[in-house]
Amino acid sequence: MRSSLFLVLLFYLITSPSKFLSAQEALVAGPTGGPVFRLGFWEMLHQTYWSDEEHTFYQMTGTDRFNGGTGYQGTPSPSTDGENFSLYPNIDQKKDENHSDLDNVIGKITDWIPTFSLEFIVPTNYLVGAGLSFHYTNTWLDDTETRKATTGSDDDNATPLIRMFTRFYIFSGSIYLPKSPKPGGIDFFLGYGIAYVEATQTFGIRPNSKIFNNYSEAFYLQKSLMRTSGVIPIQRLGLASSSNNYGFMLELIRLPKTKFLENPFKNQSLISSEAYNATYNNRGGKLPSKVGLGGMITRASWTYSFW
Repeated sequence: MRSSLFLVLLFYLITSPSKFLSAQEALVAGPTGGPVFRLGFWEMLHQTYWSDEEHTFYQMTGTDRFNGGTGYQGTPSPSTDGENFSLYPNIDQKKDENHSDLDNVIGKITDWIPTFSLEFIVPTNYLVGAGLSFHYTNTWLDDTETRKATTGSDDDNATPLIRMFTRFYIFSGSIYLPKSPKPGGIDFFLGYGIAYVEATQTFGIRPNSKIFNNYSEAFYLQKSLMRTSGVIPIQRLGLASSSNNYGFMLELIRLPKTKFLENPFKNQSLISSEAYNATYNNRGGKLPSKVGLGGMITRASWTYSFW
């Protein structure tokens, strides 16, 4: 896993914002515990895989340049890229690739909603609080940005073209320690749930003189779109801090190796299987019909608690 420094910095940050905000709200009399609604917003995500071979694009294409490649790191909600402010950076990228053409009704609605989480937590007669939560978030994978660092200056056409926009709708139940959250405290939580996942993909073959000269194929850009979805179990754990209202949450969402995403390269039709295997399939053998997202999503977000 490549997120050690990322996690260390976030664990440091998880306490200082709540202390600062607590000081700002010191004159406000806060509650002493009880039911709470907690809204999470303006999140940052970091996606990693259980092993080098688990990278989604490596599973799909068999191309070594994705073996050990990076996952996603970014802000699905408002972000600033240089001088440009984007309210929905991933949505903007998806629209540039025309993935929006594949959206169902739910997708068309959530394209206009910032990513968020909402949790309702209640105290119990035991030493824990109990919570039910919903998360909506998304990630964007781009074949030009998720390759491993050892590729050097190889041409882009050394990999197939593939871009993937993925939505996660996560429902989970969690327990909080110690007891139910209180203002000014730091809580540990652990939970289980399910995620409905939708992925839309651009896939294709770039102009490649090697393929054209050897097989008289793929002289021009060939590109297609597809959409796939599935339900997977998830595990969730992390820390949350809060002042009287504002706070910070760091959570890990564990994704299993369940293979549920259709592989657009399973029956390579853009070029012949002979040309594809000789040019891109370094793993050898038949490409799988379905692939997974086995790994971890680290999610950091600001929160607002309604006590």
